[in-house]
Amino acid sequence: MFLGAALAAVVGFVGAGECDEVQNTWNCSDLCNRYQDCFDRAYDTGACTDRCEDLADANQNLDVRANNCQNCLNDNSCAGAAFNCPDCAGIVP
Repeated sequence: MFLGAALAAVVGFVGAGECDEVQNTWNCSDLCNRYQDCFDRAYDTGACTDRCEDLADANQNLDVRANNCQNCLNDNSCAGAAFNCPDCAGIVP
């Protein structure tokens, strides 16, 4: 709940033009952390998040894929995500 309020405050301060960038940061961080939790404890989530954000900021299609990937990873078990999340290809290994 606190995190949601903090995110809402950030969005309010940065304005509507920055919403996509804030959303990209949120999606990318979440999906990179989920990948680390499920598949590779040594995975560099910082580098993953930076790469994902750069790609999503530059390409609306990848932004949508990153959001779909995040949702898929969150909606599936780790084993299920390995086989059911095609939008994650190229974002996380």
